[in-house]
Amino acid sequence: MARLQNDRPVDFARAGVYVYPHFVDGKVARFTFKDPTGDFKFQQPKRYWLPGACWYGQDSLERPGTVALVEGENDHLALMEVWDGPVLASIGSVSREQVEFIRSLGREVISFYDNDDAGDGYRQRQPDIQHIIVPERGGDIDSFIRGGGDVMSLLTVFTPKFEVLAPLVAGACGPESFNDTGNANRMTRLHGPDLRYVRETDTFIHWDDNCWVPAGVQILEYAKRTAAALLAEGQAMLASDDENIRKRGTDQVAYAHRLHNLGLMKAMIELLKPKVEIRTVELDADPMLVRVKNGVINLGTQRYRENRRQDLMTSVCPVEYDPKAVCPTWERFIAEITCGDAELAAFLKRLVGYMLTGRTDEQLLFFFYGHGSNGKSTFIQIIQALMGTYATQINSDVLMANRSVGGPNASLAKLPGKRLVVANELPEGGRFDDMLIKSMTGGDTLVARQVYGKHEIEFTAQFSLVIVGNHKPAIHDMSHGMWRRMCLIPFAAQFSAEQADPTLPARLLAELPGILNWALEGVAEWQEHGLKRSLPAAVVKANDDYREESDLLGEFLSGCILQPDAYTPATELYQAFQTFACEGNEWRMTQRVFNKKMAERGFTKLRRDSKAGFRGIALTADMPRVFESVKLTV
Repeated sequence: MARLQNDRPVDFARAGVYVYPHFVDGKVARFTFKDPTGDFKFQQPKRYWLPGACWYGQDSLERPGTVALVEGENDHLALMEVWDGPVLASIGSVSREQVEFIRSLGREVISFYDNDDAGDGYRQRQPDIQHIIVPERGGDIDSFIRGGGDVMSLLTVFTPKFEVLAPLVAGACGPESFNDTGNANRMTRLHGPDLRYVRETDTFIHWDDNCWVPAGVQILEYAKRTAAALLAEGQAMLASDDENIRKRGTDQVAYAHRLHNLGLMKAMIELLKPKVEIRTVELDADPMLVRVKNGVINLGTQRYRENRRQDLMTSVCPVEYDPKAVCPTWERFIAEITCGDAELAAFLKRLVGYMLTGRTDEQLLFFFYGHGSNGKSTFIQIIQALMGTYATQINSDVLMANRSVGGPNASLAKLPGKRLVVANELPEGGRFDDMLIKSMTGGDTLVARQVYGKHEIEFTAQFSLVIVGNHKPAIHDMSHGMWRRMCLIPFAAQFSAEQADPTLPARLLAELPGILNWALEGVAEWQEHGLKRSLPAAVVKANDDYREESDLLGEFLSGCILQPDAYTPATELYQAFQTFACEGNEWRMTQRVFNKKMAERGFTKLRRDSKAGFRGIALTADMPRVFESVKLTV
């Protein structure tokens, strides 16, 4: 910043003064200043602020996650280094305008105000949010972090734990009527934070041992606790000096005993559903968060924290996060199955990192191909073990054309929230369902329904689709849209029976904490280099070969005479192609599709002697004879 002095611009503040720009919608809305010596004191008048300037750090609201509130600019900068979500600084006292701004966000908010009298005042002005206090009186979050403090340990110490207590005073269960609706309201009040109802699957999940898990029959236990709480409250009311309270207590005790009947509990649970209902898409929704046994890792920042209710994470990698863990056996295994190809080994590392996320930016179908005894099965089994319930397996028939269709698709119904979907052992001679493959890898909305399910499940894929097989299914869709999705990864190693190590899987499983760190490195490398942008030469060649092998029409055309002045009637050309396909027991397309694909190859259709045909192509002398020798059914 500058000011005019003797018609010349000079620095507005003296040397050593820090200037903090406040951004709103990408523009500088105001400035604040901080002089470590305390000599320079200036506050920009509010009339010079741009509209919308309220908190320092408003540009960080683009981040997902919990909003953290601090007091000063240095607090903001320090916490931004270790906090996943937005960080806002009040810069002085917390005004009514700032309080209303925070309420308008509609997001979870935690404060890290200073541990002093002023901070106590700010906390009193915002009783509706959670407040975290640094241990030392007079301290702030900036000094706490610079002193080596762990912010996540503060959350562990100061975050109040939700605990269901049997109410022992009148009214704790709420002024509800003695009926099904009143019971559902009581159950919501007592257990609402711990319960969610997933509409599409008609199931409850509950917060148990610091994670969301299927409730199953446990939902009845919550109903029993509600009835027990109502009974305990009624019994406490019987000891009151107020006759009206004692009378209500008598009625409440009698009703609480009836509430233990299964029919009334089921009715209470049924009416609870809409009060705690969520959609499938709300579960495990953040693709850059992954839950491990001892917490949550933000894959974007590589930071570890505790699991939180609001994350709604139901899947877990069954591995303890240990940042110091290593995996020498795994790294040696990778080198062996890639035959020492460092480029391919690095690609596999990025690939596993990508699988760990719920991102589908690459829009790829991964095909692990190779004949037996090459390590591909062991590789994918270890990755499935690493990813735990984030991974699932489907029958390869689901991906094949000519499968039986109709009715609910239970295979697709189990895919929401998954990040790795594996299909093993493709049938020899099978053909991919090209349209389904495109939908599963292209960000389309998928629709499924469980067997006997009441509701359809609409979701967008958050998973990497991996096919493992010894045979290459035919792909008849030769369009760019199909082949840009195909990523065939060759496993060319061959291990003899003498080289087989039956203890290898167990030794690799013992290294899962180290393999997790290896995969986290892969996430960072994927974010920097991507997959499509850095395909290894071996993968490029394997995909080119696969595409050439799948191009049935291209193979047919390579046996024809291609000359600018040549001409062949469309029907005759199509019949020759049918003969060619029939000889190889290959897929035969209709003439309409054939004509369309010929046009896509650049062949012009024209009429001669009242016959439609293609210019630039002629059949060789032996093609008609081949056609005549084969009986076709068209």
